[in-house]
Amino acid sequence: MRMIVAVLVLVVSVSLTEATGCVSTSGLHCYKKSTRREEDFTCEWDVRNPEKMQTHTLYIWDSENKRFLTHINCGNQSQTNILLEELGMPNRKTDIWVQTQVGNLTCNSSKISVILGCMVKYSKPQIISMKRSAGILDLTLDKPKDDKSAIYEIRWRERDSEWQNVTFETEDRDFHQLHLQKQSSYQIQLRRQAKVQSPLCKDSLHALWSDWSPMVDVPLEIRSPPVVRWVQTNQTHGTRHITLSWDAPPAEESVGGVKYTLTLSVWPCKKYSGMQHSTVNQTYNISITYSEARISIIATNKVGSSPHPHQPIIIPAVKHLYYCESDMPSHVTKANKKTCLEWYKLEDGETRPKTVNKTSNKSFKSITYEVDNFVRHYYFLHIKRKGHYQTVNMCPFYSKQKAPDNGPANLKISDLKHESAVVSWLSIPVAEQRGFLQHYVIWISGQGNTKFHKVPANKTSFLIKDLHPGTSYTVYIAGETEAGNGPNSTVNFETNSKEKGLSWQDLTILSVCVLALLCTLICSVAARRLKLLPKVPSPVIDTTEFRCPEEQDLSQMMEEVHEFVLLLRQDLSKPGENVTPEQNTLLQDFGLVVFEEEDEEDEEGGVTDLSSMKSCFYPNPSYRGQTLHLPEPFHMTDSASKDNDTESTYRNGLFFETRVLECDKTSL
Repeated sequence: MRMIVAVLVLVVSVSLTEATGCVSTSGLHCYKKSTRREEDFTCEWDVRNPEKMQTHTLYIWDSENKRFLTHINCGNQSQTNILLEELGMPNRKTDIWVQTQVGNLTCNSSKISVILGCMVKYSKPQIISMKRSAGILDLTLDKPKDDKSAIYEIRWRERDSEWQNVTFETEDRDFHQLHLQKQSSYQIQLRRQAKVQSPLCKDSLHALWSDWSPMVDVPLEIRSPPVVRWVQTNQTHGTRHITLSWDAPPAEESVGGVKYTLTLSVWPCKKYSGMQHSTVNQTYNISITYSEARISIIATNKVGSSPHPHQPIIIPAVKHLYYCESDMPSHVTKANKKTCLEWYKLEDGETRPKTVNKTSNKSFKSITYEVDNFVRHYYFLHIKRKGHYQTVNMCPFYSKQKAPDNGPANLKISDLKHESAVVSWLSIPVAEQRGFLQHYVIWISGQGNTKFHKVPANKTSFLIKDLHPGTSYTVYIAGETEAGNGPNSTVNFETNSKEKGLSWQDLTILSVCVLALLCTLICSVAARRLKLLPKVPSPVIDTTEFRCPEEQDLSQMMEEVHEFVLLLRQDLSKPGENVTPEQNTLLQDFGLVVFEEEDEEDEEGGVTDLSSMKSCFYPNPSYRGQTLHLPEPFHMTDSASKDNDTESTYRNGLFFETRVLECDKTSL
């Protein structure tokens, strides 16, 4: 009964204590940060109700000797440091708890019984470096404070997936290899604990793990160097302003961030390869001289760097001049540390050779005695002013000049006309000029006369005028330097005797005429197809039958026949035969009346006079285009005769065919 009452009193007192705001602490740990014996201890705990004004007192009780080793008033703090001298012998088992006081109320945390000498808690590990290649991640970790090996637990996962973990021990060096999938990025964390140093410390309560390290992203390795683009934004006073830009690596390679390291070679006289700049941006602005500059860039993420580019980005020099008359500035005639003189051979006039001479100790006059004669060289003079690089002069030069070795090549004549022609050529190569080419000298020889011209060195063609038609000419061309003219190159041609083909005025007129004709034809066809023009009507003549009274005067209605010859085809065996009664009847059927007269026959055959014959019918209104045909029984004699005469006569709308035979004639 008494026990029940005591328990109830304890429960009520705890409830009243929590109700009034006194909440005990939890998670109490006391430890040292290394395995060294002289190491002091740290105790820490969790505060459940930090909003209340409360104070904490740490108690350490020696269980064997039944006495307090120490008690420390910590105020409102949740941790405290304990000196080793205050504990005496830390290898004994001790009870530790924290008492919390809120006003007049007190409450105690749970007691822990530990051997303080075994309580070691390392600091959370740090990843010094990572390197990933072919699915293997190499980790280099920092060492514990006591510089001893430790037990590690590592966990990893792909983003938003389950954790995987493994435990490993390190030996002399804190290094570990982790096998990952080749094409995935990961997140990893680590923690560690000290190895057991004494048999007294085998209890699991003494195995304290460190806190987990911050979560680290593990990207894929960068497989390719960045592709760099550059744009020249300005060029003034011997300085070029360049803006560099590049793309970030793919997303799986950029996880966790990328840093870019640029190596810039912009000062030719620098002893080292160049200056370096690091940035996390994808653009960079730089000022360079007029000379050639070289830039390389490497991208670095958390597991390594991109491969070195095979060749750096080359920003070429400003275009080489073919001739320069500027003098050296007076304030940089002497060599010093802030000047840089750069020179090299320029045999083809354009290409910068691999071997470039640089010096800060020589002047321009001194190098002119060191270079080859009759060979073109080029120099840049740079200065450094207020941390900026600037080109103050750039020119080609010769130590000595000479006339060219050869004349221009590939002479051609084009646009040949009767009084003009164009001659063209290839410029003399720089290696054959042996000096600054000032002019091309041209001689035109023909008809016993020679004309002389000079053409600027940058020209490669010339229009020859005032020539004579059909005449042969010879053209000579040579290059000229300050040392004289070089050999001639020759070409012959003959002008046209006259203009060939149509002039442009004639071609224009012809084109206009053809175009007008085509337009007319197209419009005509379109009008017919679309029936845009009215149809021309045909005359309509009614067919009327007229009777022929014998005594009626029909002179006004009859068509006058000037000549009418009726041809009869007869058999040659009967040359003198007259018209038979059957033929007469047939003629009457055709509306013709034949009056016979007895006339003498001539030698060519019988002739019948039909001058008084009249037709009983008027002409058919549709007579036009018709030919009078006689029936078969009408035939002329001597039909087999070879020689005949044929006449076609058109009178008053009728078409008559007259055939006259030698053997027989019939006159109508």
